[in-house]
Amino acid sequence: MRIPLAAALLAAAAGAALAAPPQRICSLSLASDEMLALLAPPGKIVCVSNLADDPELSNVARRFAPSIPRLASRIEPVLAARPDLVVLTPWNDPAVIDLLHRTGVATTTVPDAWNFETIRAATLDLGRAVGAERRAAEIVADMDKRLGDLDRRLAGAKERPRVLSFSHLIVAGTGTTVDTLIRRAGARNAAAEIGLKGHKQAPLERIIALDPDWLLLGFDPGDDAAKILEAYPLLKKTRAAREGRVIVMRPRLMTTVSPFLVDGAFELARALHPAAFPREAGR
Repeated sequence: MRIPLAAALLAAAAGAALAAPPQRICSLSLASDEMLALLAPPGKIVCVSNLADDPELSNVARRFAPSIPRLASRIEPVLAARPDLVVLTPWNDPAVIDLLHRTGVATTTVPDAWNFETIRAATLDLGRAVGAERRAAEIVADMDKRLGDLDRRLAGAKERPRVLSFSHLIVAGTGTTVDTLIRRAGARNAAAEIGLKGHKQAPLERIIALDPDWLLLGFDPGDDAAKILEAYPLLKKTRAAREGRVIVMRPRLMTTVSPFLVDGAFELARALHPAAFPREAGR
């Protein structure tokens, strides 16, 4: 009688324990792909998510060798990679998480971080899990140093403009990485000012009524502002669009829950407050 692959792999993996720093790490989400690219030596990563190379969403595209499997949410290829640690997120398939726990393969979970405080804690926690405490501390220290530099640059800003993010009819309120970016870049989130929480679809008429100082468009940079406004012509009625205060920003810098979010904060701050970056003027 043939034993199904999943059952055979479950039996083979049962009883495994993590007695030392992991040598074979499997990532099942883009969030952990990005974290592990910063923390772990490439030779220790045996699988990453199928979003790792997505140029619109991933900050680590082409960072991992082509020979490393790119996986979706299926248990068989995960166990076939023979990991001694699987890095999960709360949004992974609950059935896969349950099966992994039943196998005895060690797991750790990267939380749904949305601000720099939670990203800092998540980085340090994952660093401990993969035996890279010193590297994690270095990454966090660099992130804090850059954020401190950004705060000093923006300390003299005279205005905090109202910014509204827009991406395929979705706007971002409080409790999102986009809200964190807007605030850290020296601005106010127009969606948060009306009590919007999380990512929500909003009618264009409501967006126009908010009449923000700036529009932040989360699209591929190949789609310039004029092209996007043609696709959503009602946006042209906003004061921001009429006066040319439109920023097109790569989604990967707006939605990441890893330390790469600092890059997004700097990019947005440069666009909103160019005087705070005098050495970069004219580049």
